[in-house]
Amino acid sequence: MAADLAAVRERFLALRAGLPAPDVCAHVREVVLIASSSRGGSSIFAEVLRRVPGLLHLRAEMNPQLRLSGCAGESSDAVAPDHPVPDGLSTLIGADCGRPAGALPAAAVPAFAAEIAARLVLQWPELPITALAVEADVATTLQELRLDGWAPGEWRDTTAFYALLFPRLCARWPALRPSAYDLDRARVAGLGPGGEFVPVAPVEEPPFVLPVPWAHATPGELARLPLLIKTPSNAYRLAWLARLFPHARLRILHLTRNPAASINGLVDGWRYPGFHSHDAGGLDIGGYTHEVPGGERWWKFDRPPGWEAWRRAPLPEVCAFQWASAHRAILAFEAADRFVLRFEDVLGSPDRQAAALGALSSWLGLAAPDDLVGGFGRGLPLVMATAQPRHRRWFDRIGTLEPLCAQPLVSDTRAALGYPADPEGWG
Repeated sequence: MAADLAAVRERFLALRAGLPAPDVCAHVREVVLIASSSRGGSSIFAEVLRRVPGLLHLRAEMNPQLRLSGCAGESSDAVAPDHPVPDGLSTLIGADCGRPAGALPAAAVPAFAAEIAARLVLQWPELPITALAVEADVATTLQELRLDGWAPGEWRDTTAFYALLFPRLCARWPALRPSAYDLDRARVAGLGPGGEFVPVAPVEEPPFVLPVPWAHATPGELARLPLLIKTPSNAYRLAWLARLFPHARLRILHLTRNPAASINGLVDGWRYPGFHSHDAGGLDIGGYTHEVPGGERWWKFDRPPGWEAWRRAPLPEVCAFQWASAHRAILAFEAADRFVLRFEDVLGSPDRQAAALGALSSWLGLAAPDDLVGGFGRGLPLVMATAQPRHRRWFDRIGTLEPLCAQPLVSDTRAALGYPADPEGWG
């Protein structure tokens, strides 16, 4: 069942009425697209960049705004360079622009509750979400946290807040599932109805985003600060995105990761209760369709052009196709300003990490280069993770991945990205 996007958009805008939504395409002067394949480390990387002063971000990926505007691609995730830019898309994106606020003053609570309600509509469009109900539950939750030691205006722990809010929301709307969110599954267990999560018709792809207190970007900040956008399926829309931001310098931060690690992460993601992207129907993907709830319906992650030919392929081959297709599309885009960063360098030794991040800081033009290194020095967050990160976790599937990485589709792309044939050189 597909969501009525026009109705969802109307509800979303009604819930956000009166909240900031600048015309981002008119005001922004520098856009940095973090271009990568899915499961290439971009979620972790983007989350750490949120710690760095002097940068603007979206709350999450921009796919929901594109879907609400009819610009998410039709037969695939590709958007033609000459596709019209619809009215209202700029303010939909602008509503998400800003950076984490780190505090929640009492005066900001009604707006924060409205943001939560609006996001819930994107995640559960079939539920009758109301602003008054969400605001009441948010207020009660904050009162409980004050009794637990939170100071007025403090925002201490996102998971702690939602662990108290979810049972209230689930009591109102029992179909809501806390397990659909990007939270430690052990911490959300028992907070709402059990059972394996299979989405109905979300506009946002699960694992769903949890709104945190947010400092919305002003037109002046959009004109002055770089806006970073992380959405892997944008690999197939780069030329169109250049048209979307006509007054901005468009820069490509190409984040790469070796094929075995990325393909292994994609396999894990397909088998995880999340990352549903398209209700395709008729799937018969070996290692997925008959083993994962909803596997006959839900295509996961991006749909490269030609994805239909892989509807009945073994799962590792589907994942190899997705990895190679994304990076080939990024490499094919003629960017005037491109920076290539290996995720292995971000995870490397302190010296290796410092060198890579120092070069990136210079490229971004950060006023305080040490802020970037310091942001990573505080540790990597678990974001959109299917398992705890572990060095060369892909070795668990080496019998499958080694021959797969030797196939021309993968090996040619690996070579084009500058990774040697010997995995020992991947880092």
